[in-house]
Parts: sequence; structure tokens; C-alpha cells
Amino acid sequence: MSDIERTMTGIAPDAGAVRSDLESLKRLWALAGPLRGTVLTGIVYRFAQSFCLGLGFGTAILLVTDLLKDDFTPTTGWALTMTALASLSLFGQLLFGFLSSKITWFAAFDLGAELRLAMLDRLRRLPLGFHLSRNRGDTVTMLTSDMQMVENFMLDGLPRIAEAFGLPIAILIFLAFQDWVVALAALASILVAVPVYLKASRRLAELGIRRQDMQAAAAARMIEFVQGIAVIRAFNRLAKGAEDFRAALQTFRDLSVRMVLRLTLPLVGFGLILMLGVPLILFAAGWRWLGGEIGAATAITACMLIYATYGPLLSLIAVMEATRMADASLTRMDRILTAQPLPEAAAPKEPDGFDIAFDDLSFGYGETPVLKRLTFTVPERTMTAIVGPSGAGKSTVLNLLPRFWDVGGGAIRIGGVDIREMSSERLSRLITVVFQDVYLFSGTIFDNIAFGKASATQDEVEAAAKAAQAHAFIEALPDGYRTRVGEGGASLSGGERQRVSIARAILKDAPIVLLDEATAAIDPTNERALQAALAALVAEKTLIVVAHKLSTVRAADDILVLDEGRIVERGGHDDLVAGSGLYASLWRHWTEAANWRIGHK
Repeated sequence: MSDIERTMTGIAPDAGAVRSDLESLKRLWALAGPLRGTVLTGIVYRFAQSFCLGLGFGTAILLVTDLLKDDFTPTTGWALTMTALASLSLFGQLLFGFLSSKITWFAAFDLGAELRLAMLDRLRRLPLGFHLSRNRGDTVTMLTSDMQMVENFMLDGLPRIAEAFGLPIAILIFLAFQDWVVALAALASILVAVPVYLKASRRLAELGIRRQDMQAAAAARMIEFVQGIAVIRAFNRLAKGAEDFRAALQTFRDLSVRMVLRLTLPLVGFGLILMLGVPLILFAAGWRWLGGEIGAATAITACMLIYATYGPLLSLIAVMEATRMADASLTRMDRILTAQPLPEAAAPKEPDGFDIAFDDLSFGYGETPVLKRLTFTVPERTMTAIVGPSGAGKSTVLNLLPRFWDVGGGAIRIGGVDIREMSSERLSRLITVVFQDVYLFSGTIFDNIAFGKASATQDEVEAAAKAAQAHAFIEALPDGYRTRVGEGGASLSGGERQRVSIARAILKDAPIVLLDEATAAIDPTNERALQAALAALVAEKTLIVVAHKLSTVRAADDILVLDEGRIVERGGHDDLVAGSGLYASLWRHWTEAANWRIGHK
């Protein structure tokens, strides 16, 4: 577990909790981890910048009040002192402003990088079921806009809080030296306004989380619209797709407006109470002056500093919103960073060979059982095919082997070792999966094949492509292996993407290969050649194939027929076809479908 993950887990045991502003600040501060010292330095510099601004106000006031005195005679020393104080104020604001911006920006970006890496690492280690149960747009929003919220708060929100207090504190200290009663009057409205501020902050917390969720929903609709644009246009549903996106945006807008309306009264109340300090200071200064307790210069000073005292504090309203939005973003990130990955073995074991055994295996998605007490073995360096009707549990068997999910009952063993007793890295190196839905990364064909082996040479990549019957079509492309495939492999046909994916699996050279409908998009011309490639592959690998296209499994050493989560038949192709069971029925229907033609009777 990374430092970021430990921090998030330690400070957010309840991801749905509504926190006060102080709690949110403590949580965001704890998130900074080893960068806290750097962030604190930036905050101190911002406070010093604001304090230097207060020094400028004080200098101006001293100059005015001195000049108003009847018996005052300016001297060279006085002029030099005023000039030095004004210069010090200006220079301090520039210097500390620059240092604060530089330090906090670098710290915020470093924190953002660490947080993104922690998120991606946790996403990698979470079970596949976690990802399938979530909307893709939600995860994308967390890695983009939510992350931006946190970064912006660290680089601007925290320093602005320090800035908001720097000038008022400087003024209050100055007033305290002039007259403690006037300083206390200036402080009174601040103390009364704080509870109102905190209450408004709590009301914003719940709406902030919901607002971020609605933003994620709108992003999901946008992603769905863009990715499905071909289908939407083909069925003339552009208006419907745009309407769905508009509806999500409208929901997001309505919630944002409701948030503003609910906050208007408490925030106006905070500002009103805070600004009541203006007449209070006027009254206190006038009362003390008329009573002969202070001079005219002190009374004038207090009147001149009124708005400089409360103006910066009013800016906390905007900071409060930034705090709540950043905290809401962290709460949403908690759903990933506090989600539990599959447990790792304390003392990982090494398999003795690469034979596979499914022992009394049971599994279900939620309350729905899929596999029921499944028991079979796959000898090392053989090809086993799994066939059956849709929903029989074939792909689930493959998904359980690399631990995309954990089994509900029983065990899966490789080389005599339960896969739960292996490290996830070791298990990943043992298995290559070629999925039914092929995904290629944006980049070149070479990059996508070499994804199976980071150090692969050109010759190794070409050898893998030849084994997957992909070399010929790749060489025919304008840029050959340097041809860019586009996002998801959009520039290639389905069959071409499938063969690149198989080449990637061959290059990885894992001892166990799982093919999930991997030949579904292969055209008849290349099907026989691909079968020959798979037959050559099985001499060195333990191969499990799931297929509806029964012609691709005829060469299998063993065929398992699944129905409703159970093995109902098992044997070689010829023996199963000669029988009268489910496989013979599937073969007959597949043969009829293969020979079907438009207009055929």
C-alpha cells in the first residue's frame, strides 16, 4: 500500500461522512503527507505576503495621522522611515508572493502526480468485478476533474486561507497597540460570524458530493455518446443521444443552482454579521475618543482600517466552496482508494509445473450462481476447449483463473498450488489472456504487440505476428509495423485487431494461454492458418479455449461441454459428435448456420 493510500484510508474511515470545514481541512492537510513541510512553507510565505500588505496600510495610516497632528514637524529621519516601511511592504509582497506561488504550485503538482499514481495502482489491483460494476465516466471524472479540484485547492485554496487571515491579524495587532477596546470591538463580529460560516459549510458538504456525482454522470453520458456515435447515427438516434446528454447536464445544473440557493441565506448571514463590526468599531472608537481615552489619530486610524479588516475574511466564502468541492472529490476518490483488492498471500508459493486443476469450484455474481461444483483438470502443454450455450459460464471459468474474481467455493490450482497462495505478479506472468472484446492501445502496431514483452526486438515482434497470421496484412499497410492503430485500434478491422491481440499473447510467452472467443472475428481464409498456429502453440503451452465457433476446437485434446454451470459432457470432438448429447446438438446447429445463405430454404 502506498503512502497516499495509507493516508486516505487512515483519515477517511467513512467515505460517506459529512465533515465540517475544519475536519475537511485536516483531511486535506493529512493528504499532503511528506509534502506537508513544503506546503506549510508556501502557506507561511502567503501569510507573510498578506502581513506585508498590512504593513503598507499601517505605514499609510501612520503617515496620515502624523501629518494631522498640530505640533508635528516632518524631519528627514521621519521621511526615510516612512519610505523604508513602504518599500519593505512592497518588496515583501512581491518576494513572498513569488515564493508562495512557486512552492505551492510545485507541491500541488507533485501531490497530484502521487495521488494519480496511487489511484491507478489501486485500480490495477482491484478485482475486475469492481470495474464492471462502475460507470466508466465516473472513474474518468475522478482522474480528471476531481483530481483537478484537489490540486487547485492545494495550490490556491490553502494559501488563500492564510492570505485571508494575514492582513486582519496584522491590523488587529496594530489596533491592539493603539487601544485594546477598539481591537476587541473589531474582533467581536468575527467571533460571532464563525459559527454561521461553519454551519453553512456543513450544508454545502452533502450537496458538494452529490454535485460531483452528477458531474460524473454527465461525463459518462458524453463518453457514451462519443463512443457510440456510429451506432447512434446508423439508427438515426442523434437527437436521442443529445437529449440524454442534455438531461444529465440539466440535472447537474439544477443541483448546482439548488446548492447556491441553499447557501445564499447562511452566507449572506455570515457576511452581514461580519460587517456589523463596521458600526461597532465606529461606535467604540467614537465613544473612546469622546471620553478622552484615545486621541483623534487613533480614532481615525480605526475608521480607516475597518474595511481592510473584514474584506479579506469575506473572501473565505469562495475558499469555503473550494474546500468543500475538494473534500467532495476526495470522498469520491475514497471509493477507489479504500476499496479492498483481492487478498495477497503472506508467503507466496511457487507452482510445480503448469497443469491446472479446478477442484469443486463454485462461483456466482452476487446472489446469482454461475458455476456449480465444477471439477476438472487441464494437463500441462495440452489444449482444452470449453463450449456450451450462452450463459453456461464458459467465460467465467477463464476469468477466475487469473483471479479477476475470487472463487466462491472450492479452489483453482496451478502446478499443485492454489492461485490464492501465489503473488498477483507471479500469477500474471504465468497467464496470458486473449479477450473476446479486443482492445488495442493508441499507438503503433509494433507498440501493441510489444506490450506483451517490453524488451521485444523487431525480429521477435515479427515472429509473433507471423505465428498469429498477422504479418502479411501488417506489411501491406503504408507504415508497416509503425502504423498507428488509433484509439482502441479503430483503424483496423475486427479480424486484424484480433490477430494483433493474439500476436501480443504469443510474444508474452506465458506458459498458460487463455483464449476467450479469440477467433470469433477471424475470416474463413485465415481460420485454418490460425488453427495451425494454435496447434503449434499447444506443444509448449497449457491452452484453454472458449469458443462458440466449434470449428476452432476440433483439434483440442479435451472438450468440456458446460450447461448451467456444470460439465455435462467431456471428450474428444469425434466421440462427442458421434453421441446424442448437447455437443452433438451444438455441432449440428453450428453446421447448419455455417451453410446458411440468404434465400436458403
